Amino acid sequence: MGRTLEQALARLREFDTAHAATGTAASTARRRLVMEAGHALWMFVVQREATGLRDSRHIMRTYNVPGEVQLCMGLIPAPSKPGAK
Repeated sequence: MGRTLEQALARLREFDTAHAATGTAASTARRRLVMEAGHALWMFVVQREATGLRDSRHIMRTYNVPGEVQLCMGLIPAPSKPGAK
């Protein structure tokens, strides 16, 4: 679960870096990445809590989880529509 969170956060950071350089805004795609990272965070926190590790502040600091991702924790991204990009 930790690796899944790392990968989701990396995709979000890569997206932000790519779009900061070009100056374009792609809010729908970015929002989806934030939601995916929030879901990965939720799964990791639940896994840790199931083993007795109840303090998630360590995760937030260690993985440098943005506040907007923390706010999406537990929300499940909507399934993509057929043919949608």
